Amino acid sequence: MQKDEAVKLYAVSVDSAEKSRQLAEKIAADGRGAVNFPLLSDPEHKTIDAYGLRDPAYAGGEQEGIPHPAVYVIDKQGRVAWAKIETDYKQRPTLEEIRAALDALR
Repeated sequence: MQKDEAVKLYAVSVDSAEKSRQLAEKIAADGRGAVNFPLLSDPEHKTIDAYGLRDPAYAGGEQEGIPHPAVYVIDKQGRVAWAKIETDYKQRPTLEEIRAALDALR
């Protein structure tokens, strides 16, 4: 994707800030490029719960609070303009889907 100053990208995870930093370093070391957007930590699941993303398949135990993977496009008024929520953690929306959602806001 081309860099667009009107678009801000954030990632939210239940992982600690340190674990997210280590993940960003691993991604860069694997040759997949630098992670040049904020990796936000939500260890208390406040954002994940606010969006209803907690995956019940991971209820209880060590993995409590693992969310469904999701991508949101939020407009300038703070409203969700587009969302894609997956039930399979291996699935993510394509860049084309995200690009189309962003283009629809212009």
